[in-house]
Amino acid sequence: MTRYDERRGYKRYDLRAPVIFAYQDSDQFTKAQMYNYCEDGLCFEARNAIEPGSDIYIMMENFSPDAIDVDSYDGYRAEVRWCRKIILDNNQKFIVGVKYYKTIIK
Repeated sequence: MTRYDERRGYKRYDLRAPVIFAYQDSDQFTKAQMYNYCEDGLCFEARNAIEPGSDIYIMMENFSPDAIDVDSYDGYRAEVRWCRKIILDNNQKFIVGVKYYKTIIK
């Protein structure tokens, strides 16, 4: 286990799944790709940078609780904790880590 892993409070689970997100007080959702999740947050890839400290809502597209082993929620209100630029296939993208504030129950 690396020192980075030792700092985590919860085990991370890999899950590639389409998600959508919107800034708080906005109804304009943007598509993104989730990489992994844990009990208190998740990590996803976005096309544009998101400022750390931003409040966002995240929802899984076409969510089926029977398809994966996670609780059945419509979405999450979260704070962006970090955002890192990456280059994939000559395209600039951003990896975003968020921490949940509150779960919105279905």
